[in-house]
Amino acid sequence: MSIDPHGRSYAPGISLRPLLPWLLLASALSITMMVLGAGRGDQFLPSLAAGLLVALVVGTGLGVNAPLWSKTTGVAARQDGGVSVREALRCNVWLAALVYAWGASALFAVYSLSDLAWRHSFQYGLGAALFAACLGVYGARLDRRNNLSVPPLILTASHGLAAAGGLVYLIGTDKLATTKGDWAANEVFLWGGFAIIALCLMSAVTQTRSTGS
Repeated sequence: MSIDPHGRSYAPGISLRPLLPWLLLASALSITMMVLGAGRGDQFLPSLAAGLLVALVVGTGLGVNAPLWSKTTGVAARQDGGVSVREALRCNVWLAALVYAWGASALFAVYSLSDLAWRHSFQYGLGAALFAACLGVYGARLDRRNNLSVPPLILTASHGLAAAGGLVYLIGTDKLATTKGDWAANEVFLWGGFAIIALCLMSAVTQTRSTGS
């Protein structure tokens, strides 16, 4: 929190714009490393590339949300009409859109630029791109100055549970041990799922602690 010249507290604007070039660069480097690893059959390099990107996304999300989790900041957030909370949740939505866009790009790149083949790569890549686009539209709506509503917690919970269900299926059916061509896609699903779950958890904590819901 900051104090203006009149002694009133206010929440500084929260924005991903200063970090956006770095996030996009990290995404591009991650995809490049995944293509190179898939091209030479190295399963470790794609996993490492995906994991490092997810660590960056989750770290960025923590930097945005964690300041709102203290009791003092939570009270101030309620006093400013939930503006800080809405801005943090908007950033979470944009980060989730970035994760889906990265996943779609990784699937398209890996299965078109390397010798690795998987017949469902286009369908899943297109699905991830569609999710990214929908979240981008939703994030743009939250970015409107006249939009004073805070996204309902049920949407966050549903998104997180869906991602968790996908991870349970992926791990429970032992798909990560496959030697078929979808092994690279499974790395995208695994790390992307972790990122979405983490972002949903952070969003839920931000809403419950800062708005008193």
